[in-house]
Amino acid sequence: MPSVLELARSSGLIFTGTVVQRGTSTVPAVPPSSNLVVVRVDRGIRVDPVHGDIKGKLITVVPTEALAPGQRAVFFTNSWIHGQGIAVREVAHLDPGEEARAAEAVSQLPLLHLQERLQGAELVARGEVVRVSAVERKTFERNAPLWAAAELKVDRVLRGKPRTSATVYFPTSDHPMWVGAPRFKERQRGIFILRAPSRNATPSEAALAADSLVALDAADVQPESGLHAVEELLGATK
Repeated sequence: MPSVLELARSSGLIFTGTVVQRGTSTVPAVPPSSNLVVVRVDRGIRVDPVHGDIKGKLITVVPTEALAPGQRAVFFTNSWIHGQGIAVREVAHLDPGEEARAAEAVSQLPLLHLQERLQGAELVARGEVVRVSAVERKTFERNAPLWAAAELKVDRVLRGKPRTSATVYFPTSDHPMWVGAPRFKERQRGIFILRAPSRNATPSEAALAADSLVALDAADVQPESGLHAVEELLGATK
């Protein structure tokens, strides 16, 4: 069995709940089936904002093993269908006594994610966006990021080669695969965690010059108030 932290990292929707029915569904697009259970949510532990407040809601679950009505557990799941109800696929479930440990594991996820972003960074620098400009489109896949370029005035390099400026490409598309990326604005200050573009991820990244830098994740920009934490994490990854 994976650890609670491993389960938390692999699960997008985590909640404590009670099984209220077997063999039925709360989602019109999911027909009743013997391998389904309906769970009433007692507490949301990791919930995407798109789901809103799920406390008290009925969620259809595809469990990993048989569950009986009245059984209460901490459910580690991933979204399957969202619309006119929520249906999820279970990764695992634990005894309800593990609720506090699950919540603690979820609280650690942002810091762990930041550490991962730092580990793969080509440049980590404190600075300010001095100019934002559109970039000519070179690829035409449906999920193209529609790059814009932000010119940074670099005050301090925390990782990478010394420099006083940098240009970073960031998506402006509202396609779902890019909605979590930062959107830079002039005079924006922060700690910028920048990567080289992947040659395998998307045609748009592959089309960028080899020495380009990109920011594709919300964690790639941190507030200046987080400088000490970033320095500590960088020290731990050396």
